[in-house]
Amino acid sequence: MRDWIRQLESRSPAWFVSVSLLTAVVVVFCGGGLGGSPPVGGQTEPLTLTLSAPQICETTPAQGYADSVLRQDADGNWTKRVSVFAGWFGVAEVDVNWMVSGGTGPYRLTIDGETRDPAHEYVGASGTASVGCAMTSGAETFIDISERGYKEQPEVDSGVKAIPATVTDATGATAEASVDVYVILELGSAGDRLGAGKTYRVFDQLVTVPEEINLEINGIELAIGGASSLSLNVVGSSAQIALDLDFPGEVNRYVPDAPHVGPAGQEIDLHAKLDELVALHGQPPDVGAGGS
Repeated sequence: MRDWIRQLESRSPAWFVSVSLLTAVVVVFCGGGLGGSPPVGGQTEPLTLTLSAPQICETTPAQGYADSVLRQDADGNWTKRVSVFAGWFGVAEVDVNWMVSGGTGPYRLTIDGETRDPAHEYVGASGTASVGCAMTSGAETFIDISERGYKEQPEVDSGVKAIPATVTDATGATAEASVDVYVILELGSAGDRLGAGKTYRVFDQLVTVPEEINLEINGIELAIGGASSLSLNVVGSSAQIALDLDFPGEVNRYVPDAPHVGPAGQEIDLHAKLDELVALHGQPPDVGAGGS
């Protein structure tokens, strides 16, 4: 039995994944390194690895769980159940497809620092890996019976997550590739921080924070006969803005007369920054041209 330790306060824990795919192709690194010998007559083509993945992964923060276990006393009698911390779960995952050509089979792969997901090992010329959308990967993760968990609280935030992969063939030759996925973190509690230049989902709204400022969730106002709004504060300032919950746009704002000074000591025009916030309200992030 698993007990839920912490629950995110959010409207919609559903995950959204774009149907568009990013693709990355990188050719062989021979077992002897970049200076390896080229194939000679009769050998196979150079080893090549291709990756593809959805452009976007939406996720909630990780949640801590405990397992309910029975304890024994000194005489070996079973005593009451107690909760023992089990790890961090609840981070969305994204499918990463791989395809290998050339080289000599069988092939084994490491994707995002792991050699398997809860379903299967990463082997063969093609397949699909389920990769966690936390920025933390590899050594910090462990595999539960049916889902990926984390021994330590993983870093889960909006931004680009690079997913690297390596394939090794039967001769020891290797090839590498990487594909980028944009992670959108879902937040919904007063006081949650939104980092500069990142896109979040807040109360079902896509909110992209302009560069050079950070935002904090103040709360929501459900209006009768008017516009319900999401209230955001500019961190380090008394400036506030309310975004319409029903249609992308602005309800009202307050910006003090005193200039706002950024982290690098530069003066920032908050009206211009909030104009940019409104223009980007409801828009998906600029994912870019794909992996490398």
